[in-house]
Amino acid sequence: MSAIRDSFYNPQSKNFVRINNFFAFLTIVSVLFIVLETITSLSAYKELFRLVEYVTVFFFTLEYLGRLFTAPSKIKYATGFFGIIDLVAIIPTFFHLANLSFLKAARTIRILRFLRMIRLVKMVRAKNGDNEMQRDVDKLTVQIYFLTLFCTVLLFGSLIYFVEGSNPAFANIPLGMLWAAKLTLGGIAQTSPETILGEIVAVGTRFTGLLLFGLLIHIVGKFFEKTLLGASSEE
Repeated sequence: MSAIRDSFYNPQSKNFVRINNFFAFLTIVSVLFIVLETITSLSAYKELFRLVEYVTVFFFTLEYLGRLFTAPSKIKYATGFFGIIDLVAIIPTFFHLANLSFLKAARTIRILRFLRMIRLVKMVRAKNGDNEMQRDVDKLTVQIYFLTLFCTVLLFGSLIYFVEGSNPAFANIPLGMLWAAKLTLGGIAQTSPETILGEIVAVGTRFTGLLLFGLLIHIVGKFFEKTLLGASSEE
């Protein structure tokens, strides 16, 4: 049990990074197939999509149970943000809620946890005077930002697909993601939602885009502070 606990919660464990990388890769594969599944022209691969879904959910279930039973506080994990995300990653499949694609797409948020954990490991080493490791921390910060941007586009693209599925402009998740990307990046989408829920999603997408833009300014400001002014930042 201690070995399993170390693999999930101990950054000093040799299996910690391996386990996190494995589930990050599995998450990417799972989300990719969820997106492709909504494309009508790929309906011939329905059985393959279903197989990938069951295999990935099997491993996600093992991970959820492993984290739950080895967590320092089971209640804190189960009710915490990432604990809920881990649960959402498996519930739609168990209850055969295939139409709730946006819930399945929420799995991509899990990757943020994996990157954050690796970043924490590197931060500890960087504080010990490893300048190269500090540069790696900065790179991971940028990666986390762009991954957050991608998660936003994917989630809102999936949500608009679920809400406006009858609209040909949102016939699949990739089209929804294209629409969400335009709004998130400050552009003007050529297609407007036809329902009230769709309008709410549009407002949420635009607002989240503004928040991400503010975060980008902060990251760029820190970069110039370090590289041009030679200032040291506090982590």
